[in-house]
Amino acid sequence: MAKRHVYAMRFRCPKCHKAGSAKWEEYSRVAHGEPMSVLKTISDGFRANPQEEITCTACSARVVFGHG
Repeated sequence: MAKRHVYAMRFRCPKCHKAGSAKWEEYSRVAHGEPMSVLKTISDGFRANPQEEITCTACSARVVFGHG
């Protein structure tokens, strides 16, 4: 069985600036067709769709992760 790593990330809504956090479980080895990570928990006030895109429930803005 593949070893799993859990990591958390804090974020802020780009429109209304509400703060939140999410936890993912990441697999050290990935079988063909399986996701590399799975969203496990998310702060109240945010929701995730099946593609794990996070949106703010207050203003419907999409939270974008990355550098920039």
